[in-house]
Amino acid sequence: MPEDLELSYSPVVEMFEEGKAAIIRSGGSNVVAFQKEGEINAVFLPYFGQNGEEWLLTYPAFQVALNKDLKADKTRWDQALQVLRVMLSEEGQNALAKGEDVISYSQNVDMELSPALENLKSYIKQNHLYIRIASNDFFSVSKDVVSKMILGEYDAQQAYEAFDAQLKQPKASSSEIVMTLDREYSNEFHKKGGNASASVMANTLRGYYGSDVLVAPAYSFTGSILKADYTEKMVGCMVMPNSLESWQCEMTGAELTEYLKASVEGTEGGFMPFNRASLPTVSGISVEVQENNGKYALARVLKDGKALGADEIYSVTCLDTDVYMGKLLKHQNLLFEMGEARVRTAWTEYIKSGGTLAKPENYITLK
Repeated sequence: MPEDLELSYSPVVEMFEEGKAAIIRSGGSNVVAFQKEGEINAVFLPYFGQNGEEWLLTYPAFQVALNKDLKADKTRWDQALQVLRVMLSEEGQNALAKGEDVISYSQNVDMELSPALENLKSYIKQNHLYIRIASNDFFSVSKDVVSKMILGEYDAQQAYEAFDAQLKQPKASSSEIVMTLDREYSNEFHKKGGNASASVMANTLRGYYGSDVLVAPAYSFTGSILKADYTEKMVGCMVMPNSLESWQCEMTGAELTEYLKASVEGTEGGFMPFNRASLPTVSGISVEVQENNGKYALARVLKDGKALGADEIYSVTCLDTDVYMGKLLKHQNLLFEMGEARVRTAWTEYIKSGGTLAKPENYITLK
């Protein structure tokens, strides 16, 4: 139905969980989670082809890049190749999978699957796997043609032809400079202070959204801020291309503390911080985090050097993808309003209009 175009991912998953939707596009980990919870007897299905063949859509998760300068030193080059051989071996791939459901593209590697995904083995054996191509062009063109199919403007053949034509259309590129920075900020994480580059981004966006507090997961921003001239494309690339959204809500100090606790310590089925660099960035407040054998616990939250008032109201902006936000809020009674534009779009327009960057702050202390 046309109104389905306005739905984001989390509401669709909720409809499935409530029995209001018979089938959704999701991943194997969700099927396993549904069955573990015991509420839904979900089954992972392949994509069906017109000729009767069935194929699995896969997401590449193991990607490696080697510095070309390694070739100048044969010893280092041989050592790098040995590391790759170990990682690509059956033992190495199973170790990297860490018990998760992972499919190997190597036919000579056997990977264990959860009972919930046992029905996929025949497709893997036949090598009926295709790889998801992740790019902004694919996402935007797909949304356009599928939307028009839903609205009845395209049939399947017309959608395919439009998809092909749009991808082949040359894109106009602009080399116009929209921002010049005379200093740089590293994305190296420090136990006392955090990530300077991420702090600059978070502080700037908190000012843009006009909130008392901003919380951004580690997968919000792309890296160091450089001393350079930035084109519009470069500015956009400062924000991750992962459909990052902004969410606004008023919270009490107690509610904000619980939200931060979930962000720092992780949520079931959601993102689990796995090292220091994967901890969230905050702005407008500072946090103290206890580290213990790779696990993290929120110890204290301060605003202007003082503890949050449990009943005091704070305006909060949270950055997150639709998928993870739904997991984070599953057990919290908070009403968020999603921003009209995705964070990457809002950020780019802000900089293009002459917006300037805020300074970094020491936002975290790791103990």
